[in-house]
Amino acid sequence: MSYASIMMHVDNDDASTAARLDLAGALATRFDAVLIGVAAAAIRPPPVDAFGGVVFVDVIAEERERIAAEVRAAEARFRSHFSGQAITTEWRSAIDMPAETLAREARSADLIIVGRDLDQHHASVYQTVDPGEVVMAAGRPVLIVPPGTRALSAEHVVIAWKDTREARRALWDASPFLRAAASVHLVEIAPKAELGAAQARTADVVRHLERHRVKARAEVRAQREASVADELILIAEQNGADLIVGGGYGHARLREWVFGGVTHDLLRRCPICCLLSH
Repeated sequence: MSYASIMMHVDNDDASTAARLDLAGALATRFDAVLIGVAAAAIRPPPVDAFGGVVFVDVIAEERERIAAEVRAAEARFRSHFSGQAITTEWRSAIDMPAETLAREARSADLIIVGRDLDQHHASVYQTVDPGEVVMAAGRPVLIVPPGTRALSAEHVVIAWKDTREARRALWDASPFLRAAASVHLVEIAPKAELGAAQARTADVVRHLERHRVKARAEVRAQREASVADELILIAEQNGADLIVGGGYGHARLREWVFGGVTHDLLRRCPICCLLSH
């Protein structure tokens, strides 16, 4: 398996987008993949007056044109960035909810790249992508890139192992990175009572990876940091890793995705790239 097509979200944050374009272009070159840019934004619901009635104003058409102009600007930024480079590109756009658009267009991708905003919790869902929503809805591995990150070597990779369907999916989805890595560190954070069982599980996974030409080593730890995510981030720092691979866990509740603790923490504050699969 390789990544034949990589899809990335292009937003209107010049600094963040420029860094992510560099990273996406380098990965497309590494894997000889088509790079597909996607931009979308949706029209906000019309305002409501003090009596609960919708205020109909002549701004909907203006709002639509403003969004269309932003999407055109995103396309121009994407095409200009890769002009003259030996990268095959495609473009998709819509006046629609960004995360839903990206998840829908994911049918064309092997890997999706999205940014993680500094203040993602307060970002407008009408203008930017919630990485967690894409992880849960796209059916593709999602590479979440912290602000300002311009490169991903993935020379050293940490796998956050948990004996679940999602983690097994992530292991396979990350295999192009894992085969090329100089070191792969498979880690399970387990309660003290389960350390023996965890060692047996991770040994099985290491043997499985070796059959796929991935050299990996396993480590089982009892949790020592404040959270499992903190433990994983510390291990990545200790191993010089710039990529954490893991399963994405969550469920829908009243139109919102509620994420498990590790997934939530990695989505919100991991300082290095994360590849998550659901």
